Amino acid sequence: MTHKTEKSTLIISSMYSSGSSLTASMLKSAGLHIGRKLMEEKENNTQGYFENLDFYEFHKQVLQSQGIDGDGWTLQEKIDIEENFQEKAKEIIAKNSISGNWGWKEPRTTLFLDFWADLLPNAKFILIYRSPWEVVNSLYIRQDKIFKSQPELAVKLWLHYNQKIIDFYNHAANRCLLTNIQTIINNQEVFIEKINQKFQTNFNNFDVNIYNPSLFNNQVSTESHRPTIIDYYFPEATEMYQELEARAWKPEDEIPDFSWQEKIKSSPYRIWAFQDWMNLSSLENQNKTLLAELEKYKNQYEQSQLELTQAKSELTQTRDELEKYITKVDATETKLLESQKQLGNTEKVLAETQGKLQTFEHIQVKFDQTENELATAKFQLNQTQTELRECQSKLQHTESELKKYQGAEKEFLETKSKLHEIQGELVQYQSQLHQTQEELEQYIYRVQETESLWQKSKSQLEKSEELLDKFNSQEKQNQAELGKTKQNLYETQTKLKICLHQLHQTQEDWEKDRSQLTVSEAMLQKFQSQLQETKLVLAQSNSQLKQIEAQEQQTQSKLKEKETRLQQLEAEFKEIKTSQNEWEISKSQLHKTKQEWQRSQLQIQELQTELVESNSQLQQTETLMEKSHAQLQQTKALLTEFQTQLHQTDEERENMQMQLQETQAVLQEVQTQWRKTEVLLQQSQSQQQNAQKELVATKSELEKLQYQQAILRNSKSEGEGKTEYQMLVWEAWFAYQNDNLAEMQERLQKSLKYTESSRTEIVMEWLDSFANFSQTKGIEFDSEKLTNSEEWQNLMKRAMRIQNKVLVGSEK
Repeated sequence: MTHKTEKSTLIISSMYSSGSSLTASMLKSAGLHIGRKLMEEKENNTQGYFENLDFYEFHKQVLQSQGIDGDGWTLQEKIDIEENFQEKAKEIIAKNSISGNWGWKEPRTTLFLDFWADLLPNAKFILIYRSPWEVVNSLYIRQDKIFKSQPELAVKLWLHYNQKIIDFYNHAANRCLLTNIQTIINNQEVFIEKINQKFQTNFNNFDVNIYNPSLFNNQVSTESHRPTIIDYYFPEATEMYQELEARAWKPEDEIPDFSWQEKIKSSPYRIWAFQDWMNLSSLENQNKTLLAELEKYKNQYEQSQLELTQAKSELTQTRDELEKYITKVDATETKLLESQKQLGNTEKVLAETQGKLQTFEHIQVKFDQTENELATAKFQLNQTQTELRECQSKLQHTESELKKYQGAEKEFLETKSKLHEIQGELVQYQSQLHQTQEELEQYIYRVQETESLWQKSKSQLEKSEELLDKFNSQEKQNQAELGKTKQNLYETQTKLKICLHQLHQTQEDWEKDRSQLTVSEAMLQKFQSQLQETKLVLAQSNSQLKQIEAQEQQTQSKLKEKETRLQQLEAEFKEIKTSQNEWEISKSQLHKTKQEWQRSQLQIQELQTELVESNSQLQQTETLMEKSHAQLQQTKALLTEFQTQLHQTDEERENMQMQLQETQAVLQEVQTQWRKTEVLLQQSQSQQQNAQKELVATKSELEKLQYQQAILRNSKSEGEGKTEYQMLVWEAWFAYQNDNLAEMQERLQKSLKYTESSRTEIVMEWLDSFANFSQTKGIEFDSEKLTNSEEWQNLMKRAMRIQNKVLVGSEK
């Protein structure tokens, strides 16, 4: 069965302990709004009172203003309500009437039924009563002080409150539903249906599990003599209860319950007084036992509290120690992680170093083997051949040094290209400064590490420069010694002219051999051919070579020193490469160099075999000394080229240092640009915020103009005042959406000048307008938040005062 739903105010009223809390909780679950600010539950009512504190405080203040107990323990017939309390009552109504179906429950409402009926002419009332003996029993269980000194007052209050209910029901029966709480408990669904039918409401889906029989003492024992005592001393209470039962609503199919009449005897029995005495003594004895147990439990509780305090202090100390231990463990873990990282890096460097060391050891082993083979060959040859082999080994050292310098030059070029790559990366990092600040901080950290490595490289380069200076001075000495050798060879040119024809044949053989070598070894082939021709010259000039031998041995020792120094330079260059994280490139280059060295060694071995075979031919080419002299001059030119290459290498190293300094300057510029970018970013953020504020203001003005145009289109027939009123209400809503409640209050207060409606209608119109505006914008409107705001309440007070002044003026 369905009913037409209308907005309704439902007031629940009864004597204390008559079941109004149960009824309120039932209706609340069915959809009745009984307030947001309710009284909290207490020990003697764990389910809650469901009393609206606004009405609770109002009733209490009214009673206290008349000198009456604020709890409502009064038998006074008429209670006057001052004008200021009437205004306050209207404010409370405006505050709580935010829902379609609303109301409240508060027992002291029974003392003010006529007042609330006049103030709310559309309100409906649920009037609940309960048997006097059950109410008195419940009040005694509550242990209020007033009943300890005046126990009979409980019955008198039951009579007074229920007489108020009967009087109000007599002249407002169409607005009331009078019923017994036991009838509600036995017929919950029918009770809700009756409210919907009589008051045109639509309550449904209430919680059927709200009623708990163990918490509602709705029966007095059938053997109890309490009803008889009440009937004997207060027969009017029994008569009033009979009247209430006769007039109250009950379901049509329910049989009236008259079992309570059987509990009432004609007069109290004498034994009842002595039985109460006996029961009281028994209760006193039980109370003493309970007090002793309570004292015992108190002692145990205090002991437990002491133990708990000690345990808490120990727990606190343990927690502190645990936190210290955790911090130490965290610090140790961080150190361990850093150590592991450093160990990993060290292991990588060590592995690379060991690999390179093994490579050099392998090269050294091969070199030693070659020297041993050369030594054995020297013993097999005659004295002239041994001298030639010594010159050959010296020239080989010179060639190896030249190759090493060429490798160093390549490394410098590669380092230069890598520096250009680093500069390119710096430009990329500079462009990425606008994207993320964290990447820049990481990059600056890496740059700082690079700077530290650069400082180390710089110091190493300075050391290398010193070594190179020493090497240049020694090289000059070697050039002077070679000049002497050239002079000696020039003297033997005349003897070599005789062997010119044989030298041509030998040269053809050597050209066939050189055609088999690769283009990359052309320089080495030239040196080998020159060496062969030099051997021919040296074979015929043994006496001169003996003198040169001593000088060449010195040169060999010096070249060995140069070789060690060059190896140190190579190590230093490799360290520079490690600072730029390019070990892999150096590995590949070293591998290539190793392969080329192995190839050159094989070729040298092949040349050595060919030299052994051509010794017999070389003895016949003594007349070709002039050509050998020219070839020696070419060798000199090559040596000068090598020297110029060394100078170029020094210049390139200086250029690399300059580039490193430029890189550091670029890094500093990047840091300054980053700081400037950060300042510009902050400025742009502030400008963006200002732009957003201006955009919001422009948007609000645009919405205002659009709404104003809509009002003008829709209200051409209405006056200017109505249009101004609607505009002010819209501006108030817009201010509320922007959390500007003061401006909202000002706009709504100003709109009162442009309407002649009543203040209640205006308030409802405001709320409806706010809801419609929010719905149009797709925004959720919280009416409770609005009505609870201080500005709204102040506006309601001011509106009510203006209305009262208008009413008073009209009455005059």
